[in-house]
Amino acid sequence: MRHSHIEDFGQYVLLGKSNSVVLGFDTSDTIMDFDVAGFKVTPKNLNKEIDFVPRDGGSNTLPLDIIRKSGSNVTVSSNLDFKTAIAYGEGVQVLRRHRADDGKIHVDEVLRSEAPEVFDFLEHNDVNRFILELINDLRIFGDAFVEYIFDRNTDGHRLVQMRSRETCYSLISRMDKKGHIGYHGYCDDWARKSYTETLATPLLDRNFPLYDLKRHMGMVPDDNGEQKPTGERRLVQMLSLPTSGRFYYAHPYWWSIFDSGWYDFSNSIITFKKALIHNEMVPRHIVYIRDSYYEKLYKDHGADTPDKKKAVRTKFLKDIDSFLAGEENAGTGILSPFEYNQMKGGEMKDIIIDNVDDKQKGGDYIEDSEESSNVLCYGMGVHSSILGNSPGKSKTINGTEARELFTIQQALSKYLQQLVVQPLYFAKSMNGWDADLEFAIANLQLTVLDANSGAVKQKGIRPDTNQDTHDS
Repeated sequence: MRHSHIEDFGQYVLLGKSNSVVLGFDTSDTIMDFDVAGFKVTPKNLNKEIDFVPRDGGSNTLPLDIIRKSGSNVTVSSNLDFKTAIAYGEGVQVLRRHRADDGKIHVDEVLRSEAPEVFDFLEHNDVNRFILELINDLRIFGDAFVEYIFDRNTDGHRLVQMRSRETCYSLISRMDKKGHIGYHGYCDDWARKSYTETLATPLLDRNFPLYDLKRHMGMVPDDNGEQKPTGERRLVQMLSLPTSGRFYYAHPYWWSIFDSGWYDFSNSIITFKKALIHNEMVPRHIVYIRDSYYEKLYKDHGADTPDKKKAVRTKFLKDIDSFLAGEENAGTGILSPFEYNQMKGGEMKDIIIDNVDDKQKGGDYIEDSEESSNVLCYGMGVHSSILGNSPGKSKTINGTEARELFTIQQALSKYLQQLVVQPLYFAKSMNGWDADLEFAIANLQLTVLDANSGAVKQKGIRPDTNQDTHDS
């Protein structure tokens, strides 16, 4: 029985021929990261050696492994796409908070004509794609990186560009004795241990990022009480979803699907089913042939020597096998001669073909597949009914249940939405925009209308937030 070793790690189960199921991918060695061995690199834009900390204790292949494995499982990739889309909503809204004549505070959407500088900045930096990239990285890795680029006037502090730096190509340097992490490293060859193209950028203090940003621009005093710019025109902020026991990188809770073995179990089901199909582990037919029939066959083909008889017999059996196994012959029949025996009162058939009762009709592992999908959804914080896979005996839910589940899922994304718009508040502070401007992700809500005319698409969580609503 042959097999191919797919991975360089983990256990695997042999299925026959070239099929195997990989088991044992885990991220447990990265639960705690305070004592991880790093590697020293001299970035091409910095004339000094920096000690960078890898994500997985040395090889730094974990980010690409997570991406590859997420994309190879239907449930996992669908869940990640859904959670990214639900957090993105309808994109970024520019709002203004003000106090009305009645003394109540209202929030209104800002028009472009009311803040052209703000909208120019958002459009020049393609803010919707920028936000989407941050959400995607936070959903997968729990970390995201923003690079701030200022104008070249070293005496000014105007922020002109913001961009996302892919988390899978990003590392941070080892913290010093004061707990400060100095640099962000960007390189697309970490896993191949080729660091010649590494770029190092100062990393903002993760506890006080905006203050640190202003310190670099000379807007606030530094540790020595001096207020002067550092000359840095590019700085990186690390956005993270905090997880316990982590000093450098987040360890997303949804990675438990790998450590628990459910991801492997889910993938093994489809591999087993494919093996059953390709390897034909159970025969579909049994063919009975009377010995006397071969004598007729030899006579018809003029086979009068042992070698000729063997050739005729072999060709006949191969033709039968090819006919029964060929998909193009499905639904057709075989012509077989027979005689009627008057003494025994029955037919004397030369060829009899019986179907094998295969209890595995292709529906094997259906319950296991459903169970694994439900557990993966549970581990990733997605109710499986929203994506079409309902647990339990009832396979359908009504519109009200689906709508409420959608609303709950969107409400649970609030903390991430607040995190990804934080860079826009930094831009507001650095560029001196209106103090009452706010930024938020516009949510999409569906509500049934009494007139049975469909649904209402609402920006915001409640109609009484005074945000615009649009019928659809």
